[in-house]
Amino acid sequence: MPEAVPTPKPRSKPSLKKSTSSTLPLQPAADIEISVTLSKVPSLNQFYASKHWIVRKKAKDKFTEEVLTQLAAYDKTRFQTITATLRHNYGYDNDNCIMAIKFALDALRKWGGIQDDNTNFVTKVTISRDHEIEKHTGQVIFFGKGVVC
Repeated sequence: MPEAVPTPKPRSKPSLKKSTSSTLPLQPAADIEISVTLSKVPSLNQFYASKHWIVRKKAKDKFTEEVLTQLAAYDKTRFQTITATLRHNYGYDNDNCIMAIKFALDALRKWGGIQDDNTNFVTKVTISRDHEIEKHTGQVIFFGKGVVC
């Protein structure tokens, strides 16, 4: 006796009816600024100079947590696009301070503030030395159009 072969069920087409549940209208995007402070991050040279990957991961985790703790004080915000500005007094050349931006952007993405940290969402990065900031400290400022969720 031949075995019965199940016939595939046709896939249902998605309904084009509008939902009857009540949803709040989307808020218009507004200019929003979020600022976080980082303790002294490793310079780019220090971060990649023959260190084992686990040392780099621990540093990333430490600074990501430092930023996430500060982001928790803000209302949950979703940016469309942002600029990221680092003002620092680390004692490094500006190009060696990029890890502060990297750690802060990764934390902002993890928090849900941006979809990704690529150039579609992060349109500009600025780094400058500022002697007015406490020594061995950096301030990352995210600015852009966004909505409070």
